[in-house]
Amino acid sequence: MKYKGFLVITLVCVLLLSAHIFAGTGKRIATAGATELLIPVGARSTALAGASVAGVGGIDAIYWNPAGVALADQNTEALFSYQNWIGDINVTYLAATSKLGAIGSLGLSVKTLNFGDIMETTVANPEGTGSTFSPSYLTLGVTYSRKMTDRILFGATAKMVSEKIMGTAATGVGFDFGLQYVSPLGGLKLGVVLTNFGADMKFDGSNLEVRTVLPGTEAGTTLSSVAIPPASFDLPSQLKIGVSYPVQFGQDMGLDVMGTFVNNAYSFDQYIVGAEFDFRNAVFFRAAYALAYKEGLEDQSEGFVSANEDFLFGPSFGLGLKLGKSVPIALDYAYQVTEFFNDAQWLSLTVGF
Repeated sequence: MKYKGFLVITLVCVLLLSAHIFAGTGKRIATAGATELLIPVGARSTALAGASVAGVGGIDAIYWNPAGVALADQNTEALFSYQNWIGDINVTYLAATSKLGAIGSLGLSVKTLNFGDIMETTVANPEGTGSTFSPSYLTLGVTYSRKMTDRILFGATAKMVSEKIMGTAATGVGFDFGLQYVSPLGGLKLGVVLTNFGADMKFDGSNLEVRTVLPGTEAGTTLSSVAIPPASFDLPSQLKIGVSYPVQFGQDMGLDVMGTFVNNAYSFDQYIVGAEFDFRNAVFFRAAYALAYKEGLEDQSEGFVSANEDFLFGPSFGLGLKLGKSVPIALDYAYQVTEFFNDAQWLSLTVGF
């Protein structure tokens, strides 16, 4: 027990210190890559705008806080999520978790992006070559979660990130680490998670080569292949600290109130509040609001922003239904107001065995 307590304290210190190590300002906006890692998945927590870091449990926790995977109600769970993301990008997400007894819980996840067909343009043909291409973005994850004590949970995810655009590709590895703590104060929960911690990524491939006449050569000289060296880029790391508190209204109704602070290394920090109302643990109504604090940009005012050019996302809403007893099934829907683009929508199906 003493060893577990020391381990938990050490992990908390590491995660909190990461807020300083990876802290960013407005000057670092858009300097990270692999931003598909930031696209939220799962309609339940997305309807809560990610405010559920402290209380999320089961298969939905793989993305939001891997510590919560150990809280799954069923021995095995499967999740399918489809979303219409901004810019007509469609995202498909599949996940499965299984309890392994005293060892803990294991989860697997796959996220793919569909960009559709994009017209190919070149310097010589800026209006299009007549051909099209479609980028291939894939994220594979393996999650481990365990109850360290009756009140403390720990989880970690290792994920492989692959991006391919025609003949150019980049591959990287990232990690998520999460903790959840259930206090004795009436169900108050605390959560801390560090996401997208990993080495830099870099593109490579044949499309980075161009055929050109080198400067200073004579006319008619054979074209030479020249490689364009790309710069490496960081993963979009985040530190999230959340809290949630349940309020019960008799035997049939309950309300979870929650909030999360998100420290972004390459964007503005976010402050999120959300609530989930449930009736007989069968019907759920969810809502949340996220604000970003704009700072660090010269000649621009500082302050909270939402649903504008500095932070695209506004309030989010959702509905959930739990069906079945022998084979529990959950249907969840989420909707988020989005500036400039069509509002984002999610639909998820979760099955337990």
